[in-house]
Amino acid sequence: MFSMVMIFFGRTYEPWSALTKFPILQKLVLINPRAYASEGLRATLVPQFPHLSLAVVLVVLTGFDILFLVVGLRQFRNKAVS
Repeated sequence: MFSMVMIFFGRTYEPWSALTKFPILQKLVLINPRAYASEGLRATLVPQFPHLSLAVVLVVLTGFDILFLVVGLRQFRNKAVS
């Protein structure tokens, strides 16, 4: 169930710009890193369609990578050292 929600809110099946009629939902899906991955892939495969900027996608995905790495290493250290 959770993975289906992540896929829907990750904008896998349609571009982020398709949510212009729902501005609150359009901003809310930007919490999901999968939305940026989908938009980046869409931007490289079909550049003629609207998508998020590749620079924004790369910066945000790098930020998510750093965040998840720090959190994961902290969790690992807490479990391994105890």
